[in-house]
Amino acid sequence: MKVFKDIMTGDEMFTDCFKYTLVDDCLYEVECKLVTRKFGDISLEGSNPSAEEWCDENTEEGVEIGLDVVLNQRLLKVPFSKKEFISYVKTYAKDLQSKWKELGWTEDQIAEAKTKLTEAVKKVIPKLNDCEFFYGESMNSDGMVALCEYRDDKPVMMFFKHGLKEEKV
Repeated sequence: MKVFKDIMTGDEMFTDCFKYTLVDDCLYEVECKLVTRKFGDISLEGSNPSAEEWCDENTEEGVEIGLDVVLNQRLLKVPFSKKEFISYVKTYAKDLQSKWKELGWTEDQIAEAKTKLTEAVKKVIPKLNDCEFFYGESMNSDGMVALCEYRDDKPVMMFFKHGLKEEKV
């Protein structure tokens, strides 16, 4: 399994258990589903929940309703206006460039990543009024803000490729 983590915070943003596409080598789009489940349940394809049941029978059950990516990765919704997001992304881009240097990226890699990040931002700006915004689990404001857009009533999460690191687990 691959886990895509925010390079600024280490927060898990999504995994390859979800159907995702890379758009123009700059923006991951991850298909989501609205789910209802018991608190703490995480359903992964191919798992057998009945074989993994460990809860005490006397516990009171609650349910949570939300997008599977949001619930599984413990993303947290944050309020942003279009103006606030644009201000955020300017600071985030500068911080990313410093992080890329810290990670030993070459000047060519940084220049290409900067160009691709700019492309990604240009793709999402027209959609901002219709998006929801999510931080990673740490709620660190230095980290990536994921966006969720509903297309024909189907939720799609968007993540900036160059703000993520891919790890195999």
